[in-house]
Amino acid sequence: MKIRTIITQDAEVDDQNSLRHFLFYANEVEVQGIVQTSSKFHWIGVPGAVKPEKKGKDDFESNEISGPFDQPYRWPGTDWMFRVIDDYEKDYPNLCRHADGYPTPDYLRSVTKVGNIGYEGEMEGPTEGSELIKERILDADDRKLYLQVWGGTNTIARALMDIQKEYENTPDWKELHKKITDKIVITACGEQDPAYRSYVAEEWPGILFVKTLQMRSYAYPWFVMPEGESKDTLKAEFMKKEILNKKSALAAGYCTWLDGNRYEGEPESGQFGANPNIVNEWFGAKFGMPAPKPYDFLSEGDSPTYFALFDWGFRTLENFACGGIAGRYHKVPDQFNTKGEELNVWDVSVDTYIDRDGEAHELESMWPYVADIQRSFASRIEWACVDAFEKGEHAPSLMIGEGTDLTGKPGEKITLHAKAESPDGHETAVTFRIYKEASDDCVKDAFLEASGSSAVITIPEKAVSGSRLHVIVKACAAGHHKLTHYQQVIITIA
Repeated sequence: MKIRTIITQDAEVDDQNSLRHFLFYANEVEVQGIVQTSSKFHWIGVPGAVKPEKKGKDDFESNEISGPFDQPYRWPGTDWMFRVIDDYEKDYPNLCRHADGYPTPDYLRSVTKVGNIGYEGEMEGPTEGSELIKERILDADDRKLYLQVWGGTNTIARALMDIQKEYENTPDWKELHKKITDKIVITACGEQDPAYRSYVAEEWPGILFVKTLQMRSYAYPWFVMPEGESKDTLKAEFMKKEILNKKSALAAGYCTWLDGNRYEGEPESGQFGANPNIVNEWFGAKFGMPAPKPYDFLSEGDSPTYFALFDWGFRTLENFACGGIAGRYHKVPDQFNTKGEELNVWDVSVDTYIDRDGEAHELESMWPYVADIQRSFASRIEWACVDAFEKGEHAPSLMIGEGTDLTGKPGEKITLHAKAESPDGHETAVTFRIYKEASDDCVKDAFLEASGSSAVITIPEKAVSGSRLHVIVKACAAGHHKLTHYQQVIITIA
């Protein structure tokens, strides 16, 4: 059964990139909405609205509140969403030749709505976007509802507020409140308006709120990361060859550094494609980051909100502490609302990354997987450009003979047998590693000895009952794109 999800976004240029990227994978999930909202960075303005004199202490970043609320601020309009879907429609026939389940362009248009866009945190009334979200929250579908937040949380908050207003005084409110709390998972690129803290956290403290801020890994500051395969796939050489091939309509609209693209509503300080002086004026230059080159990767800071929803073989959605392609997360301690109720807020954990020179770095936990993400993205762009399955490349399958949930005793040797197969007939290599950061301390020093497609793991004698050891198995096909698939084996100590 597919994961179901609704996208909310504020139309920033990296949101526009994220939507184009997402649609290449729209077959992987059930897209139930694409909703434009506002944020601290973008809004349309509401006549008579007055911004607060200063930001509250709990708002996302306290260093900026720009523009009056009664006028547009960096406002890109809303038509762009439908232009992206028009481009998707051009690629749609070829994409369908490579995988089942791509939604029709007309369906996507039908679930693309404008939400609360007035100003930062605006929740003045119901909108088409908030009503769509409300309807999905209240439906009879028992599946989790993953609400992606690429901008502000205000349209989601308005949907929840309307539910509360309608049902709070009914006999079943307590039961409904718990059902909704358990049903919703919010994956958010931080807190880009005050709506989570001012309303959601106050009235719905138990909703899982995951801050997927892997900003140095897949957003504007990626230049600061160490050299290696991940960084290679963000540089202009890879981007020009594999992403900006101009054969896919969706990819042709993708924005990179100094590529000539001009963005509606943005001042010169936000014209990353068209302002020739931007390399010296952008915020990264103030911190000594290298000057970007034409066609370098720009940003998709919001995309980690959905990478975890795709089937890469990881177990992130069982528990965000398990890690995966979108990184590993931990529950943030000492997070409470004004009523003293504990909040279910999760944030990014760091993992060890070995760079090209063999040096170890403690970095955002998504960084080791950026190369896999970019190569997979490139293969999907290729799908849009070829008219037969045999002309494209597709990720290998990977199975573990013993399963992915095992038990073991201290000192026991456990053997894993992996079977990997490429649908394109490419030779596929299998590798194994202990995922130390996700494993409990008493088992993270387990010894692993691999040979071909099998591995023997020796559980430490000091292992404690109930502790868990994570083993990551990776299959990599030998095609041009080096496509991968994973399995995450969890061994629980008896």
